[in-house]
Amino acid sequence: MPFNTERKDTRVVARVSADIQEMIQRAADYTGATVSQFLIDSAMCRARDIIEQTETLHLSMSGARTMMAVLDNPPKANTKLLKAAKGYKDSVHAHED
Repeated sequence: MPFNTERKDTRVVARVSADIQEMIQRAADYTGATVSQFLIDSAMCRARDIIEQTETLHLSMSGARTMMAVLDNPPKANTKLLKAAKGYKDSVHAHED
């Protein structure tokens, strides 16, 4: 019977100065966490913030109304747009072969 030897956890290693290590240790102590727990929690919080800022679109009400108006009544495609669409379509179909 074969065994699954694939690790599910990975290791993250960082070298830091003694000053940084001391500051991280103090902050971890204040929160009651280990240094590893503190670093993981801090990194995950920052990662979530960055991903949300990058992947989420925030619109004002005015911007949302403008966007909906354009979607409801799109402008006619001009020559440049049609050429770009054809180029995209051709490149997608070229990669399907």
